[in-house]
Amino acid sequence: MLGLIVAAAALVDEALSAWRRDSTLNGRRRPRSGVDRLRALATLGRLSGRIGALLPEPPLSRERLVERAGSPIELGHGAVRDARAGSTLVLGLLGAVGMVVVGSAAGLAVFVACTGFGWLYPDLWLRAAAARRSEQIESQAPVALDLIAATVSAGVGLDHALAAAAEACTGPLRLELERVGANLALGRRRGEELRDLADRTGSPSLTRLAAALRVSDRLGVPLADGLRRQARRARAEHAMRVQERAAAAAPRMLLVVVLMLVPAALLPVLAALALTALGSAGGLGL
Repeated sequence: MLGLIVAAAALVDEALSAWRRDSTLNGRRRPRSGVDRLRALATLGRLSGRIGALLPEPPLSRERLVERAGSPIELGHGAVRDARAGSTLVLGLLGAVGMVVVGSAAGLAVFVACTGFGWLYPDLWLRAAAARRSEQIESQAPVALDLIAATVSAGVGLDHALAAAAEACTGPLRLELERVGANLALGRRRGEELRDLADRTGSPSLTRLAAALRVSDRLGVPLADGLRRQARRARAEHAMRVQERAAAAAPRMLLVVVLMLVPAALLPVLAALALTALGSAGGLGL
């Protein structure tokens, strides 16, 4: 067991060293620690041999998941599979250490839980990253829709309106709109590009934008009024989601107060009472 732990530590050190060299040479270093962790696990998985090929795929839907997460790693080289192998190896070894330390059925449960979490970790991280990125895009979508509506109502073409919205936005929405502009400049049909934009971002507002454009092209319905209605709807939905998160956070805050803050506030009082009781007992003993 000690030999396995030493070998795992050597593999982890070699993987981190290789990743740092790659980041220094190719300039791929990113500030997000989650992406860095996933890259390090993928490097470890590649160094561990054929473990990744032996592991089955988790029963999770992965349709356009990497694109919605911002494509943090290169899937052309099977990076998700390699990261799954690396995380399974690392957490499986940690679970084996826990099993040896506990030495009972509980230790076996720890080993199974750690190994299972390591097997699921890359896909769970990608799902969480995709959800965060979709929320960032959805929060800026009303501004983009209002700007597109104002530009279109002024007589400017939709392609130029999308380019103007890209310049006004920030973060992942700006990157996505710039990608749309580049694809349109290459001659791709606007309806197909906007439909793909909605699919790879997971944004309901952008999905409705693609639908409104198809209706406008087919029936000649004015586009600006529909976009303004969509912007108001997106703002209302965003405000509702914020209220729902605030309502869900209240019980959690109450639990923290009851389990942590109240005992911490009572601790000095209990300590004073204990010292007083000990002093009284000492006085009676004399």
